[in-house]
Amino acid sequence: MTASKKMRNPFIAALLSLLAPGLGQIYNGKGTLGIVFFVLSAALPFLWGLAGWPRHFSGLVALVLAAGVFWLFVIVHAFIQARRIRETELKKYQTTAVYAFLIILSIGSIFVPAKIWMTSLLGVSPYRWTTDSMMPTLEKGDFLMTNPKAYNDQAPQRGDLVVFDYPRDPTKQFLMRVIAVEGETVEINKKQVFIADEPLQESYKVHQDIAIDNSRDNFGPLKISAGHCFVLGDNRDNSLDSRFWGALPLANVKGKALYIYWAKDKKRIGLTPK
Repeated sequence: MTASKKMRNPFIAALLSLLAPGLGQIYNGKGTLGIVFFVLSAALPFLWGLAGWPRHFSGLVALVLAAGVFWLFVIVHAFIQARRIRETELKKYQTTAVYAFLIILSIGSIFVPAKIWMTSLLGVSPYRWTTDSMMPTLEKGDFLMTNPKAYNDQAPQRGDLVVFDYPRDPTKQFLMRVIAVEGETVEINKKQVFIADEPLQESYKVHQDIAIDNSRDNFGPLKISAGHCFVLGDNRDNSLDSRFWGALPLANVKGKALYIYWAKDKKRIGLTPK
C-alpha cells in the first residue's frame, strides 16, 4: 500500500452514509455516485411533496418507508463497496474537510424547525393541538398535518377545520371549525346555531353544560362581512371563539386540517377530523 493509497474501512463507510447519505461512497472514492445519492436523499421528499402525496396519511407513511429503505440501501451499499475495494488511491475530494462539510449540511437540517422544511419540501405543516375546545373531534395532544396552501385560491367553506392566527394575539395559533362564511347571517339562540334563520345540523358538536349562559349560548344575528368567516369550537361550552371576539379575518387563516399523524390514543392515528 503506497502513501497515496488508503485502506477503506467498511464500518466507517457505513457510518458516514448514515450521517450523510452518499458520504460513504465518497469516502470509498466513488464521488459521482456519492453525490447522486446525496442529491436523491434531498430530492425524494421534494418530489413527494410536489406530487401532493403528503397531504394524505398514506402518502406520509409511504414517504417515511421509502426514505428509510433508500437510506438503508445507501448504508449497506457503502459497507459492501468498501469491503470490495479494500484500498483506493485517494482523490482530491477525499478529505476531512469535505466529509465534515457534508455531515454538517446533512445534520444541520435537523436543527431547522420542522414547520419550515416540511412546508418547503412537502407542502404540509405540522400542528399540535393543546386544548379541549375541539373535543371530541380533536383531543388534547393530537398532532395534525395541515395544508398551508389550501386557501391560496379559494375561501374556507362551512365545516372546514382551519388553523389561524388569533386576532387578539397573532403570536398564537388556534384551530376551529368554520360555521358561517361571508355574506351569511349567523345567530345562536339557546345553543342552537342558525344560518339565515335555518337551524344548522351539527353532529360534531357537544354541550357539557345544560345551563344557558347568555353571553355564551346566545349571539347575534350577525352578517359576516367580506373577507371574514365565523368559527366555533366543537366543544361548544368550553371554547373561546367568534362568539367572544367576532368574525375571523380570512387573512389570519393559515391552513386547513388534513389528518392526525400522531396521538396518545393510537387508534386515532391516520384519522381525518370532520
